[in-house]
Amino acid sequence: VNDIAPSSLTYSPNSFTLTKGTAMTTVTPTVSGGAITSWSVSPTLPTGLSLDSSTGAISGTPTVISSSATYTVTASNTGGSDTATVTIVVNDIAPSSLTYSPNSFTLTKGTAMTTVTPTVSGGAITSWSVSPTLPAGLSLDSSTGAISGTPSAITSSASYTVTASNTGGSTTASVTIVVNDVAPSALTYSPNTFTLTKGTAMTTVTPTTTGGTVTSWSVSPSLPTGLSLDSSTGAISGTPSAVTSSASYTVTASNTGGSDTATVTIVVNDIAPSSLTYSPNSF
Repeated sequence: VNDIAPSSLTYSPNSFTLTKGTAMTTVTPTVSGGAITSWSVSPTLPTGLSLDSSTGAISGTPTVISSSATYTVTASNTGGSDTATVTIVVNDIAPSSLTYSPNSFTLTKGTAMTTVTPTVSGGAITSWSVSPTLPAGLSLDSSTGAISGTPSAITSSASYTVTASNTGGSTTASVTIVVNDVAPSALTYSPNTFTLTKGTAMTTVTPTTTGGTVTSWSVSPSLPTGLSLDSSTGAISGTPSAVTSSASYTVTASNTGGSDTATVTIVVNDIAPSSLTYSPNSF
């Protein structure tokens, strides 16, 4: 005389998204029919989980990441058997506490930055991404999340969000990057001393400079009346309209990377006397 065969074997819930290292909530099935004398599961449950041989309960702490799979549990007695399927996926521990130190970078076009590698807690990172795209010449290492490279274009200050992900989730960190131009250097006027005459146009003198492109020019103190500093080229030109004693003027060439200066000396003399005549010239 055999027992009544098992029937209506059910796990509720029957789908489990678990985290490596975190104990799952034990789930015990319900079943109709006669008493169950044996339980089995195929394929073997993820490492760390087990099927209770008396109750058919599934429990444990998964220790290995496992992709989603279906497992068939069989409840048997002398009368027969019944089956139920459960789906289990074991994700990694989600990343957390993603940090770059420093997290703000003032870089110079054409100069390699010091590589900065982040620290992160939680499970192993399987993918890295950044939004928006880093400035031209910089890159995000797909294995470590390190930011490195030599910036090749001037870029205004902006915030970039780096995302570290694995099967358990993701975490983010923000970094701020600005790429300045190479600072101007070796600013030179040749000649740098000018003896001018009131009412006579001077020969325009244009400076030479090395480094990045100059974006602004200034002079202090103001040039003698009638002379001007070209805002695009730094050239000094014009026709002085007032007598001015000898003085030094500091010209500054600037861009996002910094500035450089040069000094010029200018004196504006009056028009020399001419055609001196006495009338009468005989006494």
